[in-house]
Order: sequence, then structure tokens, then C-alpha cells
Amino acid sequence: MPPESLLSWLDHRRRLCDMDVEEIPWRQSREWHYSGGALQHHSGGFFSIVGVQAETGSGVTLRQPLINQPEIGILGFLLQRRGGVPHLLIQAKPEPGNIGLCQAAPSVQATRSNYQRLHHGKATPFLDFFTGHAAALVHADSLQSEQGTRFLGKYNRNMTVEVPPELPLDTPEGYHWAPVPEVCALLGSDFQINTDARSVLASSDWSLLAGGTVPFGRWHGQGGIGESLLRSHAAPAGQAHSSEQTILAALEQLRQAYPFQVRTVSLDRELDWLEGRQPRLLGPAGSFDVRQVAVRSSEREVQSWDQPIVAQERQGTAVLLGRHVNGVLHLLFRCRAEIGFREGFQYGPALQDAGGAPSPVPELDAEELVLQELLGRATPLLSSLHSDEGGRFYRSVARYSIALMAEDDALPSSPSLGWMTLGQIERLLKRQGVFSNEARSLISMLLAYL
Repeated sequence: MPPESLLSWLDHRRRLCDMDVEEIPWRQSREWHYSGGALQHHSGGFFSIVGVQAETGSGVTLRQPLINQPEIGILGFLLQRRGGVPHLLIQAKPEPGNIGLCQAAPSVQATRSNYQRLHHGKATPFLDFFTGHAAALVHADSLQSEQGTRFLGKYNRNMTVEVPPELPLDTPEGYHWAPVPEVCALLGSDFQINTDARSVLASSDWSLLAGGTVPFGRWHGQGGIGESLLRSHAAPAGQAHSSEQTILAALEQLRQAYPFQVRTVSLDRELDWLEGRQPRLLGPAGSFDVRQVAVRSSEREVQSWDQPIVAQERQGTAVLLGRHVNGVLHLLFRCRAEIGFREGFQYGPALQDAGGAPSPVPELDAEELVLQELLGRATPLLSSLHSDEGGRFYRSVARYSIALMAEDDALPSSPSLGWMTLGQIERLLKRQGVFSNEARSLISMLLAYL
């Protein structure tokens, strides 16, 4: 029998998924309590919902709830060459907030509280390969951020680890070995690959994912966007709009020029559910709310639990603009200030609507209209719907798009904009705090051409 395709296997796992999610009044929670001005788990682990206040030098004050999860989780793919072809171990991980419940996840996707089993549930399969197994060859290991509009300074280890072809590995229920090209092909599809998997793939070694060949090399001489990506990835420094040092220096200059102080405060002013109503902990300007859900599933570490979860009713957007500069395709990123970024600023999409969450540095928002005008004349290249990480976000959806600017449009320029080749992007992805979660998801879509 031919091997089952990744897409058909994911569809099969969704049909088998028995996860049930029910919104409950927060007073019915068996595991969470409101204490010290925050919503906390009774174990003291996992995460909490806290109030956060940011104050800027220009006198702007922002106040909103954020997810506080100071522990660093592990997001990691196991890679093994099977028949000479690199395969990734995919987990069909059911999450209460996922569209379709099951999406393709990394081999290990676990918070420290989960893999240390604070829930007294099942152990995390394959964890030892990411914590020092003698047979594991680590190809990529970097700290990458979560959304700065929802998390307080949250980072995860993003890892890609290879195991020898001759090493026998059991494949538990809910796991599947898929050829890398099949995985990458789904990166342009709606609701198939979860945001954590996208982040790990984007920050991996692209040559490794391409089977040891030149990334995008299959498009040599083919023309079109594939060959543009190949040339952009291979472009020498002299053809880049800016050096990597300049790109990083611009980010640091904004951090120095527009500092803002962040501190945790009590949630009391944000709560409208202390009197027993349905949980509705509102974010700024109604951009999102925090609800309490009860979850049942036979496929998770424990079979039932309840938790807070962030819900955003309005669909968000994230857009990258591209343009040929010096004959080489460049992508445009914008330094974005977000209340939850540990560093204050990171490179994010050129345009981003995070559900109405305000910027702590609104004086840098003036270029938004210019970029919107450029987008209106741009040629769409890729577009798909992604849901945010389903363990913390309830059916939160955004449309991710990449579009090519009109060739006769002048290059927009400002201290917060950065034009980068694909080669620069891959190298800078190895650094902590350079690209936002949304930026990495957009970059991952280009790996469909790998």
C-alpha cells in the first residue's frame, strides 16, 4: 500500500477527534481561582491572566490583560531520513481553540508545566530527544517570541533535531512521519499547519528541509515567483537594500528612542465577571476577551480540565509586501511596538491588525495609510487563513497575505521599515527577538516553494 498522505491523515484524525469544549461561568472552574489580582491555576504553574500597564516617555498609558507564562516551552520537530528522504514527525494535536480541533503540530509542543507533569497526566512522547539524547543531532535551537499583544514576554525554544535512519522509533497513535515536501506544501493552506509548527519550520535550517540541496533550487531556470525566491535567498550582500547590521541597528535604535515601562497590575478594573456572569475579561477597546472553558478529550495528557482562553471575534490580518530592489526580491517588514514584547520592538508584518490592540508608541503609526495605499495597488501572491495557537486562543483567526508591490511605486522608507532578502531573513531568524510570531507565520508560507 502507498503511504498515506499527510492531508488525508490529518482529515482522518479530525474525524476521530472526540474533544468537547464548553464555555462555563468562571465560578464553576475546578482548577482556577482569582487571587492577588490575577487569574491563576491552583498548582501555581501553567500560566496566569494578569493585568499589565505600559507607560511611555510621551505620556501614553495602556492597560490590558495579558497571558503571563514565564516558563519556556519546547516546540520541536524530529527529523529522520527514510529512504534517503527527510521526514518530519507530525503530531495531530487537538487543542480547544483550533479551527477543526486537530492541526499539524511539532513532534513536541509542550510547556514546562506539561512536560514536568504538573497535571499528573501522561508523559510527553519524544521529549528526551530535545533535552539531551545521545543519538540526537540538533540542527536548530533558538528562542522565539509569542504574540506581544497577548503574551507578557513569552518565549519558546524552537528546535529541529535529527535522529539516525537506523534508530527504531515507535509511532504512537496521533503521530505520523511525513516527507518534508508534503509538510511544506500545506504551509499555504487554511488551518492545516498550526502556528507553532510554522514558527519551528521558519526558524529551521532551510537547506536541511530541502534535503541538503539549495533552498528553492528546484525553481532554477523556471522563472516566476519560485526563481525569484531562489535568487533572493542566494543574493550576495552587495545586492541587498541594507546590510544585516543596518537592519539590526535600526531595530535597536527604535528600542532606545521609544522606551516604555511595563508592569503588572491588578485585574480588578478589567473584570466584569466577578458577580457570576459568563466570563468576559475584556481587552482594550473590546479587541478580545478571556473566557473560561471546560474541555474533555481522550487524546490529551489528562482527559478533562478547564482553563481560561482568549477569544477574538473579529478576523485579524497580517500582510507582507514584496518588491524587486536591485533586481532582487525583497520583503518589507515593519518594526512594531507591542506591550508584551520583552524588547519593546520586533520586526513584524508590514501591515497588521491584531484585533484592535493599540500600540504603546502610536506616533509611529502614521505610515500605516501609506502602506495601505501600496497594498491596494499590489498583486496578491499568497493568502491563507491561520488560527492562533489553540491552547490559549479560542478560534482566533487571521488572514495572512503576501503581495508584490507595483514596480512603478516608490520604495517606502522610514526608520521603522526594513527591506530584506530571503537569505537575510533566514539568517536573522536564528536570533532571539528579531521577528514576531506573525512575521514568522508569513515567512513560513514561502517555504511552500522550498
